[in-house]
Parts: sequence; C-alpha cells; structure tokens
Amino acid sequence: MLSTSILAASSQKRKQEASLSATAYRLIKEKIISLALPPAALIDESELARELGIGLTPVRQALRRLAMENLVVILPRRGTLVADLNLSDLQKIYEIRIELEGLACRLAAERSTPEQIEQMTRLMQDALLLRAEGENRQLLMADHQLHMLIAQTAHNEFLEEMLERLYGHVLRLWNVSIHRVSGLQEALDEHHQILEAIRMHNGAEASQLMQQHIRRFQAEFLSTI
Repeated sequence: MLSTSILAASSQKRKQEASLSATAYRLIKEKIISLALPPAALIDESELARELGIGLTPVRQALRRLAMENLVVILPRRGTLVADLNLSDLQKIYEIRIELEGLACRLAAERSTPEQIEQMTRLMQDALLLRAEGENRQLLMADHQLHMLIAQTAHNEFLEEMLERLYGHVLRLWNVSIHRVSGLQEALDEHHQILEAIRMHNGAEASQLMQQHIRRFQAEFLSTI
C-alpha cells in the first residue's frame, strides 16, 4: 500500500503540471491574440518552450487545448499551425455573439448588484481615458473586459465560458484591423447606453442595444477588409 507521503507527492506533482499547462495555455493564447504568433504561422514547439521557460509537455498540452478552441491546427507528422483568419469564420462568430451577448445583457440587467454596476462604470471611465490618449489597442482590451464583466454579471458560468472562448477569435480579428476602424467613439457611446439599461434593470433594452452594437461593429469591420 502506498504511503501517505508518496500519495501527497504524486498529488503535488499533478498540481504543478496542471499549473504549468495552464500558464502555457494563457501565454500562448496571448501571443496568438496579439498576433505575435501570426495567422497560419508554423509553431516551433521547442523554441516556444524555451521562450516561455516551460517544458515541452505543458506546451503540447496547451496546444491541444487551443486546438479545441480552433485557435491552432495540429497536423499529424507536420506540426502545429496558428489557425488562419477567414471571412466565413468571422461571420459565424458574429452570428453567435449577437445572440449570446444579447442574452448576457438581459440576464445582467436582471441579476446585477450595485457593486458590479460600479465596476462596469469604472471600466467605462478607464476606456474613455484610453480613447482620449489614443491608446486604441489597450482600449480594445478594456472593451473585452467590459463585455466579459457583463457576462460574469449574468451569473451563468456556461454562458461566460462560451463568450470567453469566442473572444479569443474576436480579439485576434480586432488586432488585425484596429488601425483601420474609425467608429471607436461611437462604440463607447453605445457601451454607455448599454450600461445605463443594465443599471435601470431593463433587460429587453440592454439586449437590443448590445445586439445593435455588435451588428454595427461587424459592418464596420467588414468594410475594412
């Protein structure tokens, strides 16, 4: 029978491996989203492991997880590629976003707490400051944080998880076109209206405003391609 110390050591090792895999996943995903690993690039697993200071095993585990999210493509005996960007995927992503984020806004309006409303308000203030300073890439990250806070405020972890997965693709698309998109101030104005609807617990209006916001941004994005 295994001793308690051996079992404890085995459990600790598994936790460390899981932590390294999670770290590798986060760092590689950030590289893909920021385009440091560009679309269709061949990933050198050994070089990536050295760069991240993490072993090959957690890097490969992270890549398998990213493949499940369609951010990389694993080709047997050929290697792993960063998933390419294409118009068809963009349209599918926005179709899902319109429905899921509309639902998230409705639920957030029904379930939000004063503390969550205050947190959204602070994020909006940060976004306005970034816009005034011309920090458009940081503004996109603030936008992402606001959208995900709305999802968290819906208090539905399954909905939140689906939206977080979608945003890996959305942020990549935004980083490709941010220098050509002109309606950022309009997007901030729309966010303010959405926040006010959530603050007033008007789920129907919050949902409608979010869906209109996504449709407008989709149309503007498509015009830049």
